[in-house]
Amino acid sequence: MQSRVTKAGSNRYCQARLKAAKYNEKLLTRAGAVDYLPGVTEDSLKKYELDITKTPNTVVALMADAYAEPELRAWYCANECPLGKDRIAEISDMPPERCVLRMRRHMDDMQDALTEFAEIVEDGVITPEELEMVPEIKRRFTEARQKVDEMLAAIEKIEARKGYPD
Repeated sequence: MQSRVTKAGSNRYCQARLKAAKYNEKLLTRAGAVDYLPGVTEDSLKKYELDITKTPNTVVALMADAYAEPELRAWYCANECPLGKDRIAEISDMPPERCVLRMRRHMDDMQDALTEFAEIVEDGVITPEELEMVPEIKRRFTEARQKVDEMLAAIEKIEARKGYPD
């Protein structure tokens, strides 16, 4: 009988480990998980999952790889990294076919934003009117970056799981 996670159940790292246990039952326990996390002890993993200790970015990268959950990197950057909090958006865990559809919808907008930005900078002079357009162009590229990151996460999952995820 599987024991239920109580205190760490709302922790993002614990959730990722337990989700990955669907594909690798050794990840059901911290003791099993540390076999996939070089240099991480069971005690330190417990402290990360109970929010007693901040998780270093190097350990987050190990977890993302071991749990085949690339979204964990973006979550860390968007929520815990002092450098990324205001620059990186979380990415959604979604089926690859949905990523493709979202990316296709944004391709035309990205091309339009690129054309608009090229027109602004091509003469080497940025007018006040052109400068007013820059934040919107930046927003569109930021949104496009998020879609690309979602696509890459879906691809990485397929690679890590050696096929299409269930």
